[in-house]
Amino acid sequence: MGEESTEVVEMKEDRSLSNSVTPPPPPPPHFVLIHGIGGGAWCWYKIRCLMENSGYRVSCLDLKGAGMDPTDPNTVLSFNDYNKPLLDFLSSLDDNHQARTLCAILFSHTHTRVILVGHSAGGLSLSDAIHKFGTKKIKLAVFVAATMLRSGFVTDQDIKDGVPDVSEFGELKEVYDVGFGLGEDHPPTTMMIKKEVQRKIIYQLSPQEDSTLAAMLLKPGPSYA
Repeated sequence: MGEESTEVVEMKEDRSLSNSVTPPPPPPPHFVLIHGIGGGAWCWYKIRCLMENSGYRVSCLDLKGAGMDPTDPNTVLSFNDYNKPLLDFLSSLDDNHQARTLCAILFSHTHTRVILVGHSAGGLSLSDAIHKFGTKKIKLAVFVAATMLRSGFVTDQDIKDGVPDVSEFGELKEVYDVGFGLGEDHPPTTMMIKKEVQRKIIYQLSPQEDSTLAAMLLKPGPSYA
Protein backbone atom coordinates (compact mmCIF):
# COMPACT_ATOMS: atom_id res chain seq x y z
CA MET A 1 0.00 0.00 0.00
CA GLY A 2 2.72 2.43 0.96
CA GLU A 3 4.59 1.79 -2.23
CA GLU A 4 1.44 2.36 -4.30
CA SER A 5 0.72 5.71 -2.66
CA THR A 6 4.29 6.80 -3.25
CA GLU A 7 3.95 5.99 -6.93
CA VAL A 8 0.73 8.00 -7.19
CA VAL A 9 2.33 11.01 -5.51
CA GLU A 10 5.31 10.87 -7.83
CA MET A 11 3.07 10.72 -10.89
CA LYS A 12 1.10 13.72 -9.66
CA GLU A 13 4.31 15.64 -9.13
CA ASP A 14 5.49 14.75 -12.62
CA ARG A 15 2.21 15.92 -14.15
CA SER A 16 2.26 19.21 -12.30
CA LEU A 17 5.87 19.76 -13.36
CA SER A 18 5.15 19.07 -17.01
CA ASN A 19 2.01 21.22 -16.92
CA SER A 20 3.93 24.16 -15.46
CA VAL A 21 6.51 24.18 -18.26
CA THR A 22 5.52 25.59 -21.64
CA PRO A 23 7.10 23.51 -24.37
CA PRO A 24 9.43 25.56 -26.53
CA PRO A 25 8.55 25.88 -30.20
CA PRO A 26 10.43 23.44 -32.39
CA PRO A 27 13.53 25.03 -33.89
CA PRO A 28 13.50 25.74 -37.62
CA PRO A 29 15.11 23.06 -39.77
CA HIS A 30 18.84 23.53 -40.12
CA PHE A 31 20.13 22.98 -43.66
CA VAL A 32 23.85 22.44 -44.35
CA LEU A 33 24.71 23.08 -48.00
CA ILE A 34 27.76 21.46 -49.62
CA HIS A 35 29.19 22.64 -52.92
CA GLY A 36 30.64 20.64 -55.79
CA ILE A 37 34.25 20.34 -56.95
CA GLY A 38 35.91 23.71 -57.49
CA GLY A 39 33.00 25.60 -55.98
CA GLY A 40 32.51 27.00 -52.51
CA ALA A 41 29.93 28.23 -50.05
CA TRP A 42 29.34 31.16 -52.41
CA CYS A 43 27.57 28.81 -54.87
CA TRP A 44 24.50 28.84 -52.63
CA TYR A 45 24.10 32.61 -52.20
CA LYS A 46 20.69 32.83 -53.91
CA ILE A 47 19.29 29.68 -52.28
CA ARG A 48 20.57 30.74 -48.87
CA CYS A 49 18.89 34.13 -49.13
CA LEU A 50 15.55 32.58 -50.11
CA MET A 51 15.69 29.94 -47.39
CA GLU A 52 16.71 32.30 -44.59
CA ASN A 53 13.98 34.74 -45.61
CA SER A 54 11.56 31.81 -45.23
CA GLY A 55 12.72 31.19 -41.66
CA TYR A 56 15.10 28.28 -42.14
CA ARG A 57 18.54 28.06 -40.60
CA VAL A 58 21.22 27.66 -43.27
CA SER A 59 24.95 26.91 -43.09
CA CYS A 60 27.12 26.91 -46.22
CA LEU A 61 30.55 25.34 -45.85
CA ASP A 62 33.80 25.62 -47.76
CA LEU A 63 35.52 22.26 -48.05
CA LYS A 64 39.31 22.08 -47.79
CA GLY A 65 40.98 24.23 -50.44
CA ALA A 66 37.63 25.52 -51.76
CA GLY A 67 35.95 28.89 -51.67
CA MET A 68 37.46 31.13 -48.98
CA ASP A 69 39.54 28.32 -47.47
CA PRO A 70 43.17 29.41 -47.93
CA THR A 71 44.58 25.89 -48.38
CA ASP A 72 46.33 25.25 -51.70
CA PRO A 73 44.13 22.55 -53.32
CA ASN A 74 47.29 20.96 -54.72
CA THR A 75 48.18 19.98 -51.14
CA VAL A 76 44.83 18.27 -50.44
CA LEU A 77 45.78 14.67 -51.14
CA SER A 78 43.10 12.63 -49.36
CA PHE A 79 39.33 12.73 -49.30
CA ASN A 80 39.32 12.71 -45.49
CA ASP A 81 41.35 15.91 -45.56
CA TYR A 82 39.13 17.48 -48.22
CA ASN A 83 35.93 16.64 -46.34
CA LYS A 84 37.28 17.57 -42.90
CA PRO A 85 35.38 20.91 -42.67
CA LEU A 86 32.06 19.09 -42.98
CA LEU A 87 33.03 16.35 -40.54
CA ASP A 88 34.32 18.92 -38.03
CA PHE A 89 31.09 20.88 -38.37
CA LEU A 90 28.95 17.83 -37.69
CA SER A 91 31.14 16.85 -34.74
CA SER A 92 30.61 20.30 -33.21
CA LEU A 93 26.84 19.87 -33.22
CA ASP A 94 27.01 17.94 -29.94
CA ASP A 95 27.52 21.22 -28.10
CA ASN A 96 25.72 23.61 -30.42
CA HIS A 97 22.45 21.66 -30.82
CA GLN A 98 21.99 20.01 -27.42
CA ALA A 99 20.06 22.30 -25.06
CA ARG A 100 21.10 21.39 -21.52
CA THR A 101 18.01 22.61 -19.67
CA LEU A 102 14.93 21.16 -18.03
CA CYS A 103 13.10 21.75 -21.31
CA ALA A 104 15.62 19.55 -23.10
CA ILE A 105 14.78 16.72 -20.72
CA LEU A 106 11.02 17.11 -21.08
CA PHE A 107 10.83 17.90 -24.79
CA SER A 108 13.22 15.91 -26.95
CA HIS A 109 12.75 18.01 -30.09
CA THR A 110 15.14 20.61 -28.68
CA HIS A 111 17.90 18.33 -29.96
CA THR A 112 18.09 19.11 -33.66
CA ARG A 113 19.66 17.09 -36.45
CA VAL A 114 20.64 18.78 -39.68
CA ILE A 115 19.50 18.31 -43.25
CA LEU A 116 22.48 17.88 -45.57
CA VAL A 117 22.22 19.10 -49.15
CA GLY A 118 24.96 18.32 -51.66
CA HIS A 119 25.39 19.28 -55.30
CA SER A 120 27.51 17.51 -57.91
CA ALA A 121 30.63 16.03 -56.24
CA GLY A 122 29.24 17.33 -52.96
CA GLY A 123 27.25 14.11 -52.95
CA LEU A 124 30.47 12.26 -52.09
CA SER A 125 30.84 14.44 -49.01
CA LEU A 126 27.28 13.61 -47.96
CA SER A 127 27.83 9.87 -48.35
CA ASP A 128 31.01 10.09 -46.28
CA ALA A 129 29.21 12.02 -43.54
CA ILE A 130 26.30 9.57 -43.52
CA HIS A 131 28.68 6.65 -43.01
CA LYS A 132 30.45 8.41 -40.14
CA PHE A 133 27.51 10.02 -38.29
CA GLY A 134 24.32 8.33 -39.46
CA THR A 135 21.05 9.47 -37.93
CA LYS A 136 22.78 10.73 -34.79
CA LYS A 137 23.55 14.05 -36.49
CA ILE A 138 21.75 13.84 -39.85
CA LYS A 139 17.98 13.92 -40.23
CA LEU A 140 17.91 13.85 -44.03
CA ALA A 141 20.32 13.97 -46.96
CA VAL A 142 19.33 15.61 -50.25
CA PHE A 143 21.38 14.93 -53.39
CA VAL A 144 20.81 17.75 -55.91
CA ALA A 145 22.17 16.60 -59.28
CA ALA A 146 24.84 15.01 -57.12
CA THR A 147 27.13 12.00 -57.22
CA MET A 148 25.55 9.07 -55.36
CA LEU A 149 28.07 6.32 -54.64
CA ARG A 150 27.75 4.06 -51.62
CA SER A 151 31.45 4.19 -50.66
CA GLY A 152 33.04 6.75 -52.97
CA PHE A 153 35.39 5.88 -55.82
CA VAL A 154 36.37 2.33 -54.95
CA THR A 155 35.93 0.39 -58.19
CA ASP A 156 36.24 1.09 -61.89
CA GLN A 157 32.46 1.00 -62.09
CA ASP A 158 32.30 3.74 -59.44
CA ILE A 159 34.49 5.92 -61.63
CA LYS A 160 32.34 5.16 -64.66
CA ASP A 161 29.17 6.01 -62.73
CA GLY A 162 30.49 9.00 -60.81
CA VAL A 163 32.72 10.95 -63.20
CA PRO A 164 30.84 13.07 -65.77
CA ASP A 165 31.53 12.27 -69.41
CA VAL A 166 32.54 15.53 -71.08
CA SER A 167 34.22 13.95 -74.10
CA GLU A 168 31.78 15.66 -76.47
CA PHE A 169 33.51 18.95 -75.61
CA GLY A 170 36.98 17.74 -76.56
CA GLU A 171 39.99 15.89 -75.24
CA LEU A 172 40.91 16.07 -71.56
CA LYS A 173 43.52 18.80 -72.10
CA GLU A 174 40.98 20.82 -74.10
CA VAL A 175 38.38 20.69 -71.32
CA TYR A 176 40.42 20.84 -68.10
CA ASP A 177 43.23 22.92 -66.70
CA VAL A 178 45.32 20.38 -64.81
CA GLY A 179 47.75 20.95 -61.92
CA PHE A 180 50.65 18.72 -60.97
CA GLY A 181 51.45 19.63 -57.38
CA LEU A 182 53.57 16.49 -56.90
CA GLY A 183 55.37 16.85 -60.22
CA GLU A 184 54.47 15.90 -63.76
CA ASP A 185 55.63 12.32 -63.19
CA HIS A 186 52.72 11.88 -60.74
CA PRO A 187 48.95 11.93 -61.31
CA PRO A 188 47.29 15.38 -61.40
CA THR A 189 46.56 16.94 -58.01
CA THR A 190 43.97 19.45 -59.28
CA MET A 191 41.60 19.87 -62.20
CA MET A 192 39.33 22.71 -63.28
CA ILE A 193 37.13 23.07 -66.32
CA LYS A 194 38.56 25.72 -68.61
CA LYS A 195 36.86 29.09 -68.49
CA GLU A 196 35.99 29.02 -72.19
CA VAL A 197 33.80 25.91 -71.77
CA GLN A 198 32.48 26.43 -68.24
CA ARG A 199 29.22 27.94 -69.42
CA LYS A 200 28.63 25.12 -71.92
CA ILE A 201 29.33 22.33 -69.44
CA ILE A 202 28.37 23.63 -66.00
CA TYR A 203 26.26 26.78 -66.28
CA GLN A 204 24.28 26.24 -69.46
CA LEU A 205 20.99 26.80 -67.59
CA SER A 206 22.19 29.71 -65.44
CA PRO A 207 21.76 33.45 -65.99
CA GLN A 208 24.76 35.06 -67.64
CA GLU A 209 25.62 37.02 -64.50
CA ASP A 210 25.82 33.83 -62.45
CA SER A 211 28.18 32.11 -64.86
CA THR A 212 30.30 35.27 -64.95
CA LEU A 213 30.48 35.28 -61.15
CA ALA A 214 31.39 31.58 -61.12
CA ALA A 215 34.17 32.12 -63.67
CA MET A 216 35.67 34.65 -61.25
CA LEU A 217 35.36 32.46 -58.13
CA LEU A 218 35.88 28.84 -59.23
CA LYS A 219 39.09 27.23 -57.99
CA PRO A 220 40.91 24.09 -59.08
CA GLY A 221 39.45 21.02 -57.39
CA PRO A 222 41.65 18.49 -55.57
CA SER A 223 41.44 15.59 -58.01
CA TYR A 224 44.04 13.56 -56.10
CA ALA A 225 41.71 13.43 -53.09
